[in-house]
Order: sequence, then structure tokens, then C-alpha cells
Amino acid sequence: MKDMVKSEGGTLAPTRTVWAVRFVLGAVGLGLMGYGAMGFPTQLGPSQLLGLLVWMAAAILIHDGLIVPLSTLAGFGLRRSGSRLRPASAAVMRGSLMAGAVVTLIVGVLLKAQTVARSTSALEGDYAINLMWFWAVLLTVAASLIYTIERRYRRGSSRGTSR
Repeated sequence: MKDMVKSEGGTLAPTRTVWAVRFVLGAVGLGLMGYGAMGFPTQLGPSQLLGLLVWMAAAILIHDGLIVPLSTLAGFGLRRSGSRLRPASAAVMRGSLMAGAVVTLIVGVLLKAQTVARSTSALEGDYAINLMWFWAVLLTVAASLIYTIERRYRRGSSRGTSR
């Protein structure tokens, strides 16, 4: 808490050092973005540049129009259902489901591309089987983490009540 100070209202506010670091990081980030944007016209042709812009627009639409609303609904549904999970366990569950949804979305695109590919060597992976294994491992790891978190919490709370 060294990097926070009390403001007049009693709330914590960032110090000047924190503001300076944020400013420098923001300026460096903007500079790197500008450098990259200036390199595009020299390295990409007009059709490639247009394709990149369309791809970036689609990525933003998928993120803001699909992933964020579904994540919000999943979190709301988990809280609304009166889940008895600890916040850490709920975060593991939401994070696992979100990672699985994003990977499934990407693999769905690859599966579609595989069905229309003219070259058999272009997309030769067995994406459906790999997706199944991914979900099996993801669910096993998530369930193990949630079990461990909940067990440690219950063990810790039962010790506290017996004293």
C-alpha cells in the first residue's frame, strides 16, 4: 500500500510515482503502436492491409459482441444461482469456461476451413479429437483446482470454529 495515499474523502488514491509510471507506460505503448502502424503501409500491400483491418474489426466484434456478454452472463448466472463456491473457485470456473469457449470458437473456424480447404496438406490436424482432449484436460484441471480450493477453505474454517 506504499503506492497509495489517503485522499480528502478518506479513499485511497495513487501517488505521483504511480501516475508517472502509468504516464510513461502509456506513452511508450502509444509510441510502439504508432511505429507499428507506420510500418504497415511499407510492408503490406493494399489488399493485405484491408484484410488485416477486416480481421481486426472481426476480432473486436467477436470480443465485444460475443465473449464479453457471454462472460458477463455466466458470471451473473453463477452468482444468481446462489453458488456456494468460494470466490477463488468461482473465478477458476469462469476462467476455465471462458478459455474453453474461446478455444472452441477458434477450433470451430479451423474445422470449417478444413471442410472447404482445397489442399489436403493445409489443415491436416484432427481438430475435433484435439478439441475433445482439450476439454477433458481443462475440465479435469478446473475440477481439481476447485476441489482443492474448497477443501482447503473448509479445513481452514473448521479449525477456526473449534478454537
